[in-house]
Amino acid sequence: MKKIINLINHSLIPLVLLSALWAVIAKGSLSSWVVGMPCIIIAVIAYQRLRFHEKSVIHIGLLPGFTAWFLWHSLLGGMDVAWRALQLEVQLEPGFLRYRLTLPPGQARVFLVNVVSLLPGTLSADIEDDVLVLHALEANSKATEEVREAELRISALYGIEKD
Repeated sequence: MKKIINLINHSLIPLVLLSALWAVIAKGSLSSWVVGMPCIIIAVIAYQRLRFHEKSVIHIGLLPGFTAWFLWHSLLGGMDVAWRALQLEVQLEPGFLRYRLTLPPGQARVFLVNVVSLLPGTLSADIEDDVLVLHALEANSKATEEVREAELRISALYGIEKD
């Protein structure tokens, strides 16, 4: 019985969700399934092989606040990047920063790295042990503070106690 539940949770549900998403994106075009179905199958296989086996729990009640924070910072960062793109003389100080991570290795840390990369003006370039190597358009303390704030919010989201 446990194998059947596992199969449904880790194969059937992702297959159905991705198929529904594909149907919406492709606007019901049957010919699109020639490309869509192999992609969906590959995605489900990748999901099965790459998913985390740890029991991480996201506090759903904190998710709306985190989402609002993320969208707000994405909007502000996007406007900043757009403003810079419109300037004749762009004032940038790009560079790499090193940020010591306090999140333990695992799902929460991977989520942080991805969130930082999605925020405009920053890119997670590498993780060396417990140090995140970050590329920023403005390599200054503001970028480091944004990563610190994201880490604190993700710690709360995953219920990880901070020292």
